[in-house]
Amino acid sequence: MELRRLAGAMAVALATTLASVSLTASVSFADAEPLVPAAPVAEAFTLPELIGPYPSDAPARGSYIGVLDGFTEIRDTRPDLLQRNLDRGVEINNAATPVEQQRALFDDNHDRLLSLSDGLGAGLGGIFRAALAQHRLPKVAALLAGDLARAGGIANSTLVEKNHWSNPRPFEVVPERIVAYRGDGISGGADPFADVYGTDSYPSGHASQAYWKGILLADMLPELAPQILTRASEIGNGRIVLGVHYPLDVMAGRIMGQAAAADRLDDPAFARLVDEAGAELRAVLETAAGMPLRDYIASDSPYRSAETARAEFRERLTYGFERIHPDATNGIPAEAAVLLRAAAPDLTDEQRLDVLRQTAIPAGYPLDRTGPDGGWLRLDLVAAHEAVAGN
Repeated sequence: MELRRLAGAMAVALATTLASVSLTASVSFADAEPLVPAAPVAEAFTLPELIGPYPSDAPARGSYIGVLDGFTEIRDTRPDLLQRNLDRGVEINNAATPVEQQRALFDDNHDRLLSLSDGLGAGLGGIFRAALAQHRLPKVAALLAGDLARAGGIANSTLVEKNHWSNPRPFEVVPERIVAYRGDGISGGADPFADVYGTDSYPSGHASQAYWKGILLADMLPELAPQILTRASEIGNGRIVLGVHYPLDVMAGRIMGQAAAADRLDDPAFARLVDEAGAELRAVLETAAGMPLRDYIASDSPYRSAETARAEFRERLTYGFERIHPDATNGIPAEAAVLLRAAAPDLTDEQRLDVLRQTAIPAGYPLDRTGPDGGWLRLDLVAAHEAVAGN
């Protein structure tokens, strides 16, 4: 109850802050005669719409500790797996290419939404960033831009969860084994260690935010979901590259981000805001592109080839860990069906769950749980979106 009251109070404060910015963003977007209908005047959400409060301002399950509690067993009974977790993180950090280093530093120093825009493709991503910078997407910005994004909040900030486990970060545990990468403070973070020194590692807040923002953006642009979600996975992986997180932290961030996005989309009142932001986004992109989105996307240069995106995302589901409970069985959480609502609008929730079951990885990997809080780790949303698109 305290968390729910706190979440509601924070929602009001965040919404008021957002409104002071987004209410000034109602500008016309009709620079040229497009081949598709002109985008409407950009209208921001009203202050009452931003304030709510909404049921999803607090997690449906009270907190996300339950869905992440697979870590407790590992911490208490599997020192060998904790060592492998550390060693795998060190391997990723030490072996990072210059490109991986720079991209991780960029993601460290920029809003996750800006990073996720790579998933829209070279051309459409550029259009998106320009529209965002020119305040043509006030509803999208209100929900997804910055650390004060309205779709976020104190309840899915990872503060409660980090405090629950108080797990130290790799660069503090084995500083002699971690390579420190530094940016210029503009294109990339100047000192990623300084930003998080003395704070807890599990779960990764950057990864969680990348996933819930990525899932909501993919809900608005389902035809690009595999690309957007793979970019979200790269943001999470970048935290390991920088030596500030372990693989299990990032896997947990995915679990939490998925559950947080499902909470928002399962809340009809908040889902209406997502729908309005999606309509705004599609209208602005089509107008700027001068053609239907599907045609522009087909001619654009993608962030990744479909095969590469599929492989990268799948590898980051488990980071090469073996199943620690190969005989475990669990189901896909019913709440996850909503994650395919935009990609498969004609399917029932049960049919969407069937897609998620058929594309999921096996049960029993580290952090996977049985019971009502289990199954979130198993979701392969890229494979699920591809399966829906292929039908």
